[in-house]
Amino acid sequence: MIASSVLTFGSLYTQSYFSEYENLKSFRDKNKYMINHLLLIKRISEDTGTGEGTRLSYLVKGIILGDHSEIELRVTKLEYLKSKLDKQPLYKSKLTGDIFLRDAPLEYYNAQIRSFYFNIYLKISFYIILGLILYKGIGYAREKLFYARIIR
Repeated sequence: MIASSVLTFGSLYTQSYFSEYENLKSFRDKNKYMINHLLLIKRISEDTGTGEGTRLSYLVKGIILGDHSEIELRVTKLEYLKSKLDKQPLYKSKLTGDIFLRDAPLEYYNAQIRSFYFNIYLKISFYIILGLILYKGIGYAREKLFYARIIR
């Protein structure tokens, strides 16, 4: 409940509520919804995140050569990057502006798609849980009101 609430409210606040759906749409039709870019890598470092361990992911910092914008891209395995580590081909979604590796192994794309579906699941489950809480709360309030009238 907490994770779905945080994810739902966070995406509503940042106005990115449908970004997972739009990213799935981008993955399905790459020619229509993706732009090809090239990343000039400045630095690759280990990102420990919350400090729970090392090598959880890698932070790739660089400049997109098409529009000269600086980006940070998190990658869980260095094998996802091409063997030549100075330039990396990328996709940029036209719908969300999110950036993905272009010539990565199938495992990378499957992990991205699984995370999109999981986030969609959490967002939908928030409304189901909220509906159940409201249903039970209204039933409880009616019951208390009914017993209050009987006692009087």
